Amino acid sequence: MLENIVQEQLIDNPHALLMVLKPEPGLESKVAEKTRQKLAEYKASLSQEELEQLVKETRELKEYQKKEDSPEALATIPMLSLSDISREVQWYEASEKSINDIPVLHYEDFTNNIVYTSLFFDARALPKELIPYGNLLAEVLGKMNTENYSYGELNNALNIHTGGFYTYVTTYLEDHSDQKLIPKFRITAKATLDKTKKLFELVDEILNYSKLNDKERLKEVLLRHQSQIESQVKNYGIGYAITRLNSYFSNEGMFNELTGGLTYYDFITDISENFDSKSDELIEKLEKTAGLLLNKQNLVAGITCSDENYSTFEQAFDNFISRLPDTATEFSKWDFDFEPKNEGLTSSSMVQYVIKGYDYKKLGYEWDGKMQVLNQILSRDYLQNKIRVMGGAYGGWANISPNGNAFFASYRDPNLAETLENYDAAEEFLTSFDADTTEMTRYIIGTISNIDGPTTPSMRGYMAMNNYFTNTTRAEMEAERNAILNTTAEDIRGFAKMISDVMAQNIICVYGNDQKIKENDDLFKEIRAVIN
Repeated sequence: MLENIVQEQLIDNPHALLMVLKPEPGLESKVAEKTRQKLAEYKASLSQEELEQLVKETRELKEYQKKEDSPEALATIPMLSLSDISREVQWYEASEKSINDIPVLHYEDFTNNIVYTSLFFDARALPKELIPYGNLLAEVLGKMNTENYSYGELNNALNIHTGGFYTYVTTYLEDHSDQKLIPKFRITAKATLDKTKKLFELVDEILNYSKLNDKERLKEVLLRHQSQIESQVKNYGIGYAITRLNSYFSNEGMFNELTGGLTYYDFITDISENFDSKSDELIEKLEKTAGLLLNKQNLVAGITCSDENYSTFEQAFDNFISRLPDTATEFSKWDFDFEPKNEGLTSSSMVQYVIKGYDYKKLGYEWDGKMQVLNQILSRDYLQNKIRVMGGAYGGWANISPNGNAFFASYRDPNLAETLENYDAAEEFLTSFDADTTEMTRYIIGTISNIDGPTTPSMRGYMAMNNYFTNTTRAEMEAERNAILNTTAEDIRGFAKMISDVMAQNIICVYGNDQKIKENDDLFKEIRAVIN
């Protein structure tokens, strides 16, 4: 019996192991130095003939890496034709409805009697100094004791009656314009139809009756949150470097930095380490943030369900919003200060994440659907070969998006200055780019494969609401898809000047090895340790 196994092998098992993991600052640098010494000794032991042979083999390897597959080899790979690809877009649109004067976006779909709910509170209700508290509020809601539930009881109730409750901060760009930033404090939850009323009762309990002034519980949540973020900062260097780079020149990038970048990490670390002296101020600002955000006048609701399920949602939602605070809301006009800091973010990592880019719209260029294919070519062909195959990184790619952001990135990269040189050389690659019809078809199919894919009802609802907030139309998506399918090699060559202009701004952010960054300190305006 299973219970006997647990009793005998686990509970009554007299054998135990106590393992202590003790970190040693600078250990990776010491290991790297030993490796360098070992390689130097090995080199010194080689004869001149052996050294020349190594040089010859290395040269041959690089030539092999540069060599393209023959047309005969490529012809053996099965491939679709462009005629196999539908020109129809996957289009999802939400109907605009209203419940008790609250806008409701309803995406109608068969969900097997599951109700997918979103509450979008506009974060522009916050003054600039409270932006980080918006993300902190998202972290603590649902984890605090409330008037009628302890945290443990609340967690059990959410697990029993819902399929999940999540709060987070996200952004949308209306018309894909960085000047039209729409930040949202978003709450998502799902439940079966018969649990819809209970779901909103629990959401009401969390939003209106959470004890944000419970210092003991708040400190527990905060310390855990800080620990999780510190772990992310250490293990997700690429994400933090990209967010940091975008904060140098874009509103969306700066908002994301304040709510999830290194600036937010510094903010959380400071209040965690000084909780006892700052707890009163923290509680005051959290309560103020909640009061400004969680307001009936500041709300747009989203619902994904069938038409026949909508009335059940409507009744439960109507009861919920009747208890939500209802005060006039004024949106803040945030004025962010942008500065190309060109930072080197130092850590104990032995590899780098090298990011370089800028907003091409600020240079006079506009989005073109053919840039999707440009992304594919730069990522899968040029950067894959230069950064990964020849440079030894785990990966390298380009990201050129409709909002104007364009950047190159490398992942777990042993290089730094060499990678930046390869980024700058992309113009030359594009200027001389040539591809026959078959090659262009491969690139286009690769691009479409990143767009088309299986979806679930919740995913389709998410995309419908994204289309609403970004003001995306079906006609736009159809035009973009046609642009992708009609892309030619000449079109790709035409983007060389834009990429050259973006790279010429020399805006970079590198997360990586402290020694490597300091060896290249002339590339940076500022150098800071990731973990102070």
